[in-house]
Amino acid sequence: MRAKIVAAIILAFSAWFALLPARADDSLKHVIDQNTLTVGVAINPPWILKKADGKFAGYDVDLTNALASDLGVELKLVEVPWNDLKTRLLKGDFDLIAAGYANTPERARDVVFSNPTGTADIRMVASVASVGRRPGKALTAPGYKIAVLSNSTDEAAAKEAFPKAEILSFANTTDVFAALIGGDAQAMVATSPTPQMAARLYDAKFKLVGGPLLRTPEAFALRPDDIRLVQYVDNWIGARTADGTIAGIRRYWFGGFKWMSRFDTNAKPDQAKPKQ
Repeated sequence: MRAKIVAAIILAFSAWFALLPARADDSLKHVIDQNTLTVGVAINPPWILKKADGKFAGYDVDLTNALASDLGVELKLVEVPWNDLKTRLLKGDFDLIAAGYANTPERARDVVFSNPTGTADIRMVASVASVGRRPGKALTAPGYKIAVLSNSTDEAAAKEAFPKAEILSFANTTDVFAALIGGDAQAMVATSPTPQMAARLYDAKFKLVGGPLLRTPEAFALRPDDIRLVQYVDNWIGARTADGTIAGIRRYWFGGFKWMSRFDTNAKPDQAKPKQ
């Protein structure tokens, strides 16, 4: 009997000690005390766009605005280059990443991803002239030039699907788009709805080719030690998924292109050089 009591006490203490990291973690309290949720972003339409007045808009902007509102704090968006997002998060420059940042096993080695806020397809849009009547033959020819975002799931999908192609990697989505529009690339592989946007804007020049190359989960990325903040974000996603908030925001940005009228989408992007 005494052994059972001792065992029960040991188990109780084990459970208590297991909870200590979560209890000691002050990541959520820090956000509330600072009255600010700081979010790292990189331009990546329609997840993150910048209006003419310098203010941000987009799917992840609306999501994090709703998250900050439910927390009762202000939202602060910090723009950094795409390739610097993870490093700056781990450095402590912001609380989470929200920029159409896909959950991948490689990234999960360093950061913790929240529950998914949705899924997205990676697709190709190509110039009509480059694919002709036999897209399959053109896309498998050596040297076919495909523009992608550097160090992204788009780049990985393009390399896997088109091993003979010349993959042109760019530091941001604007430059990827510019390479396609300017003729430096014959096609672009990107996460939907970016390929659909390109085909819609230049319907006589570009078209979607084939089906999805890959489907990826979208999520917020957070620091591994910020246990309490991760818990809150996961709970928030569950609640706002159940009540339709996230679905409504997603329909607006991904279900159509009415939002395009709010932005200067007709201007031809400046041409950019691929990342070496």
